[in-house]
Amino acid sequence: MTSRITRLDFPHSFTDEQVKGPFKAFRHVHGFEPTAGGSIMTDRVEFTAPLGGLGRVVERLVLVRYLERLIRDRGRFLARAGQDGSRHDGGSPAM
Repeated sequence: MTSRITRLDFPHSFTDEQVKGPFKAFRHVHGFEPTAGGSIMTDRVEFTAPLGGLGRVVERLVLVRYLERLIRDRGRFLARAGQDGSRHDGGSPAM
């Protein structure tokens, strides 16, 4: 999937949207809130699968759970990386 950052509200949030990929539409809002110990990152994903009615069935049966797990795992990876000061090249997390 190829995405483009379409909105930046530094340091509060940024939004990326699919330019090319498997979804009819895909929008991911990353929010950041300062805390005493660092920050809390929240993710909001909005997407539409292709293929009309069949795509909506696939969304409900497969994609929602898959994307929730993907975002949750990525958040855990980023939290661990931030805590131990490790750097990452931006590719997929090692899980």
